[in-house]
Amino acid sequence: MSRLLYVDVVGGAAGDMILAALLDAGADLDEVRSAIEAVLPGRFAIDTEPVRRAGLRARLLRIRDGGQASPAGSLRPRPFRELIQVLDAAPLPHSVSSRAHVVLDALGAAEAHVHGIDPAELLLHELGDDDTLLDLVGVAAGLESLGVDRILVSAIPLGAGAIESHHAHGAVPLPATVTLELLKGFSVRGAGVGETVTPTGAAILAALGAPVTSFPDMRIQSVGYGAGNDDPPGYPNVVRVILGEAAVEPVQPGLPIERDLLVLEANIDDLTPELVADAAGALLAAGAFDAWTTPVVMKKGRPALVLSALCEPSAAARLRQAFFENTSSFGVRSYPVRRAELERRTMTVSIGEDTVRVKVGLLGGRVMSATPEHDDVAEVAGRRGLPVRLVYEEASAAARSLRFATTED
Repeated sequence: MSRLLYVDVVGGAAGDMILAALLDAGADLDEVRSAIEAVLPGRFAIDTEPVRRAGLRARLLRIRDGGQASPAGSLRPRPFRELIQVLDAAPLPHSVSSRAHVVLDALGAAEAHVHGIDPAELLLHELGDDDTLLDLVGVAAGLESLGVDRILVSAIPLGAGAIESHHAHGAVPLPATVTLELLKGFSVRGAGVGETVTPTGAAILAALGAPVTSFPDMRIQSVGYGAGNDDPPGYPNVVRVILGEAAVEPVQPGLPIERDLLVLEANIDDLTPELVADAAGALLAAGAFDAWTTPVVMKKGRPALVLSALCEPSAAARLRQAFFENTSSFGVRSYPVRRAELERRTMTVSIGEDTVRVKVGLLGGRVMSATPEHDDVAEVAGRRGLPVRLVYEEASAAARSLRFATTED
């Protein structure tokens, strides 16, 4: 059973709201504090307090200044690469660091895109504050504490209007441009006036979650509510998280197994073929079921490749990290897919005095596919002093006899 977290964006979502909801659902506060302290030593002290939003009980994250001043200052623009460097230098568990990196990378890529600049040149204003690191590291640690493998996200309420910005000339429209960029592919709904979803909240949902249109099948274990600072009339300003075990769909006799998976991909136009092959290998090592490339033509007629990988949603954070570590891409797209697949088993066939394993695909107990394991074939060929092709043909002929067989548990 995989551990599933369903994020129900009731009234809105910000980084602190999501973190408070995870703590309310049972995430270990000491583990979250330890992760934040590793990244921002002496900078903050956090706790939660019970509050009510439109009559609904929730927890509000309280952040106190720990006495250590921010090296960035609160007014000057902060280079995006500085936040990356702070995160890289922190002694965090790999699983926490990986999730936090994925969110920060998504936030930086979206900001760079909406401003039309290279991420290496990106300067952050409000998002450059240490609070951003606190939110994404705290959420990453909370997810790790709860053992979350997969995150699904409801439709997201977006408010309209305008908001004053400290660095822009006058008011800027809502939803914020970076929030809209991050939430491409997610279902949204109108939510009156005001900023209901912050860029940091959107980055967490987009980088770590997948959109769904209905409540997922699951066995509920705990529920948590995270509150926003305001208590507006008419709706509860909360985000709700539901933690549980993902339900396994029963397999109907005679039908293939169906699973919800993710495809992650990035456009690449500046890697040598050798490095592309290395990147595909790194994706497979990170847990991808498959990795492949597709030739494309990009802007200015440049030939390029789309590097794609298929994986379980629980492996998405690891694969995004592998993309960023092994390619030159500044952004990784993802979208859900549903795959029908045969039941898989391993059988053996005899070829002379040797045996070779065969990958077998079954449908309704009947063998649909039988393919010899190449490593076994190569090993037998080496011992016999024969070409691999000849031994493979012999093993394939033996495997074909399984195509007409049936199996019983």
